[in-house]
Amino acid sequence: MSETSILVGLKAPDPAAMTALSTLMRISPETAPLHLSRYDHWRFTGPGAVREFVSELVSHYTDIVNPNKQTWSFFEGETDPILTDPGMTWAAVLVTDRVDSISENWTGILGRRHRGVESVGYSVLWRLGFSRSVSLEDARDRTMTMAVTTHRDRGLLANPVSQLIELLGTSKT
Repeated sequence: MSETSILVGLKAPDPAAMTALSTLMRISPETAPLHLSRYDHWRFTGPGAVREFVSELVSHYTDIVNPNKQTWSFFEGETDPILTDPGMTWAAVLVTDRVDSISENWTGILGRRHRGVESVGYSVLWRLGFSRSVSLEDARDRTMTMAVTTHRDRGLLANPVSQLIELLGTSKT
């Protein structure tokens, strides 16, 4: 069984990430990140879900990656270079809807057309960059505090009632 993941980002500045960063700075100025980015995270699993095949899928289906406005790269998980960008302390959170029609629909589409893909998973990856003076442990705590919505002025990026939240590795570079 193979599994291949990709990250898809906008070529232009991401308005959702800019709005979220502005809001976090307003509601938690002392702990807000200095940088916030958002990516669509796609996970393909099945015996044929190898890099070459996923690359072909991505070039064929512009609903997954629109080359006019998006870029993409393979995602290696906790060890991916995107999580260890130089100069900051980084943390990331992967947010997945518990009831996910995007994943179900793409699993159906690709399952009918390409027997090698058994499932498709769609999530959003939020990457938060903090000052280098912030410890790894503090970056993890701040990320979860800012990500998980618990009331009006705490948390913003994920709702634990309807979404699964996975904190990915932190790094200091």
